[in-house]
Amino acid sequence: MNDTSRTALRCDVGVKIREWRLRREMSQADVARRAGITQASLSNYENGKRDMPLSTLIGVASALNVSLGDLLELPDVIVVRNSLLGRAVEQLRDRMPSGELAEAAV
Repeated sequence: MNDTSRTALRCDVGVKIREWRLRREMSQADVARRAGITQASLSNYENGKRDMPLSTLIGVASALNVSLGDLLELPDVIVVRNSLLGRAVEQLRDRMPSGELAEAAV
């Protein structure tokens, strides 16, 4: 991914975070606290000033009660094997008892 694409994606994700935060009628401080980051960091992410680690993106999505797909504008079920997201999903799957995994898939 070139720098221009990366910057555009960073800005797009930031806009989506802000849209969902405002839809949920939450302040930056509320979302940041729930996601375990500072309000200043969330502001930088929303404004496209900083790249967001996947772990932080997951925390922000959880704080907003939305899926990663909602923030990344992805279909609900796309996981590319050997990708960063694919490895994260595999790690989560490995930690979850098989019965819970079956329930989560429904």
